[in-house]
Amino acid sequence: MVALSSAERAARSPWVGRLGRIGFTAQGTCFVIIAVLALELAFGKSGALTDPRGAFVVLAAGGWTRVLLVLLAIGFGGYSIWRFAQAIFDRGGMGSSPGGLGRRAIQLGQAVLYALLTASAVHVLVGSRAQGSPKRAAAGILGWPGGPEIVGAIGAAVAIVAVVNVYWGLSGRFTESLRLGEVDVRTEELLKLVGTIGFVALGLVLGVISWFLLKAAIDFDAGKVVSLGGAMARVARADYGKWLLTAVAAGLLAYGVFGLLQARYHRV
Repeated sequence: MVALSSAERAARSPWVGRLGRIGFTAQGTCFVIIAVLALELAFGKSGALTDPRGAFVVLAAGGWTRVLLVLLAIGFGGYSIWRFAQAIFDRGGMGSSPGGLGRRAIQLGQAVLYALLTASAVHVLVGSRAQGSPKRAAAGILGWPGGPEIVGAIGAAVAIVAVVNVYWGLSGRFTESLRLGEVDVRTEELLKLVGTIGFVALGLVLGVISWFLLKAAIDFDAGKVVSLGGAMARVARADYGKWLLTAVAAGLLAYGVFGLLQARYHRV
């Protein structure tokens, strides 16, 4: 009980909130880079990696950008700790109602995701191959007993996340976590605009990923599993793909800007 009490006090401490703000800065920076890579892909740069790992690889290839990758890894780790504090110790005050537990489950998923992103960034920094990328993991699961059902369930879960992102964007629910009482009218309008565009764009990309996961499960074809970068590559190859991908890139850029703004205005 003493250990649990100490852990809860630590989870509610101001420094965990600061980790959350650092994490939002890293999140926003990463999505801005992904948006730039997507624009390069849209305008003909073949082979561009338009996902977080692609951003990590680009940063690791430079000098000062490698330092930026180190800072991103630290930021993602901080974001993960903050989300774990919210999910496990209810730092965000969501409560134990069905709705509150649902929000905390989402926070737990975000904590796990950013822990994996932290590990991926570290692997790129030390020169390791991405053995455990989500795409490879999902493709490998197809070979397990009941693998197609598991991949199908993952695809359905991603579809739910996609719908939630679009809903949050269109309904403006994302503003509930912002300190709008502390901003002027112009800043509030900017937060709502980039948040709406960003959440909808991210939801659409996640919807494409979900579609191919479900197709892979139904057809028992690991080659149909795609990552975030793969989803945008599929968009680029569609009719009017250049313009569609440009629109998606603009949306992800808005999501990145929103992440940077959340570092200042999100309740942590």
